[in-house]
Amino acid sequence: MDSYNIVGVLGRGAFGVVELVRDFNLKKLAVMKTIHIKSMSTENVKEAIKEIQILQMLNHPNIIKYYNSFQNKQSFHIIMEYAIHGTLENFVNKCSQTSNYIAQNCVLNIFSQLTMAVDYIHKMRIIHSDINPMNILLTGNQGTIVKLGDFGSSRILTSDKIVGENRCTPCYMSPEQCCGKPLRLKSDIWQIGCVLYYLITSKHPFYAESLADTISSIVEGVLSLSDKMTFYDSDVIRLLHELLNRDPTVRPNASAILSNPYILPYVLNSNCHWFKSGRKKNY
Repeated sequence: MDSYNIVGVLGRGAFGVVELVRDFNLKKLAVMKTIHIKSMSTENVKEAIKEIQILQMLNHPNIIKYYNSFQNKQSFHIIMEYAIHGTLENFVNKCSQTSNYIAQNCVLNIFSQLTMAVDYIHKMRIIHSDINPMNILLTGNQGTIVKLGDFGSSRILTSDKIVGENRCTPCYMSPEQCCGKPLRLKSDIWQIGCVLYYLITSKHPFYAESLADTISSIVEGVLSLSDKMTFYDSDVIRLLHELLNRDPTVRPNASAILSNPYILPYVLNSNCHWFKSGRKKNY
């Protein structure tokens, strides 16, 4: 702990806290996730160790970097990259206050970077299982670099499917998660479809007043249409519906999404800064 100076608290959870720290070794700001293992069950401690193991495996420009981890008698501490422009949810909220919609090129740039991160972990047989706007972060000088974070719910696949506790954000759960079926890679594809819907509409998909109503909407495929969809090409909306197919076997995999004619240009030019919003079509 002598190598870190706590700057402030970024968030709190049931088993710990996330803090902004100054890392004296790296000579820059970083994020320290502290997990209080003293109050956790043996199974939850194992999950915390698994998160560290998964983070150590990952090295991708669109995934939050793992720097270090250490342990004392009461806590695990994980040191990670700090995304200076905050969460995707904050970005969308700010856009909705100043513009009627987010421009298509901006939406697809964000979505393509997220999909590249998902493609990378899927090739390593890792399921994220909790992809949502709070776990997607923006960084870089202009906030144009997208980073997938929070691998606390992730699993490593040992077969095509895996049974595990469902800790996903409710309105981003896939139908198979709602029904208690085993997780699979295509469950993440549903979730990035939900993120695409959120970018297009500025609303969380399948949101309802109660958890039961949310689950019912997901299982029945009751997706609210939005007037904002008219600002986007029909092929983009078609892709959205493909990702949100209730049958996981029909959803495209991440590699197929990246080869989509609407997504491929952003993959080939992933460092471009296309973040714009507007009140009329802006392609």
